[in-house]
Amino acid sequence: MPKNLKQLRSVVMEVEKGQIQPIYLFQGDDQYLQKFVVEKIESALFPEGMSEKIILEPNEMSGNEIIEKLYAADLFSSKKIFVLRNPQNIQTSYRKNIFRYCEKPIQLNCLVIILEDFDQRKAIVKELIKRIDPIDVRSPFENKMSGWVRYFFKEKGIAADSSVVEEILKIAGDSLYHLANEIDKIAIYLQDGEELTLDHVYRFSGWRRDYKRWEFLLAVGDRNLQKAIKTGQSLISQNETFLSLMYSLTSLFQELLFIKISKGTFSQSAGYIPLSPVIKKKLPQLARQFSREKVEKALALLGKIDERIKTTKVSDESELIQFLFNVIPKDG
Repeated sequence: MPKNLKQLRSVVMEVEKGQIQPIYLFQGDDQYLQKFVVEKIESALFPEGMSEKIILEPNEMSGNEIIEKLYAADLFSSKKIFVLRNPQNIQTSYRKNIFRYCEKPIQLNCLVIILEDFDQRKAIVKELIKRIDPIDVRSPFENKMSGWVRYFFKEKGIAADSSVVEEILKIAGDSLYHLANEIDKIAIYLQDGEELTLDHVYRFSGWRRDYKRWEFLLAVGDRNLQKAIKTGQSLISQNETFLSLMYSLTSLFQELLFIKISKGTFSQSAGYIPLSPVIKKKLPQLARQFSREKVEKALALLGKIDERIKTTKVSDESELIQFLFNVIPKDG
């Protein structure tokens, strides 16, 4: 990433103060963060609530159409916000027009360019970051997630102590989307002036189960067959589907495979991992429970189950039990 990469927090603070720039360049593929900042800009640009947002999609529009949209004027000189995703898909002959616009943007409007592929060896990336300081919208690392929990609570006007923050991270710390969703639900049900406690978190959280998903994954990782069956069946009885559990299982075994490939090493700052912080901390320990062959077998089984679920009518509980009996017994 470039040295002039702007931190998201400072940009959001500027936007909330009404300091809107005519052009922004996002670098990163976290769609929640992309949406979050665009909505912040939109709210600040259109405080009256009547916004005009125009999506510029290179896969659906020609380069000429995109340029015409950017420079189009109307009789009332109304403000617009444009969102241009993945400009590398614009035809090469029109890219110079995009660069010219970046150098002299229409001050009344706001253009947000979202560059998910930020390989600086690509010409278009080089040209864009010459003209605009990029903003980091990558998924935050684990050590930044607690800050986001506090921010979301602060936006709702809710005080949350460290025990509440820690529990929210356990329940929904696998993504910013899940964190924001859980905190939204708590804010809806919490009475004005009522103090937030752990009991509220348990009561209002849609992820609350007799067992939590991370407890199931931990049982699988520890190769504790009895507990894995008990927690898995409990989750399914509480309206979980094996398909949703399967995505978490796939993430778990992919991370175990990466550790096996890298000879047992694991970096907490390696990047975004869609698993609870409780599981991420234990990945090296869990990896020692499995051979590489067993991990690869588990991933292959998950692939076959995914195909069955999507093409035939199957029993969630039956698929769960078969998977656990094929992967957890300590024969490799």
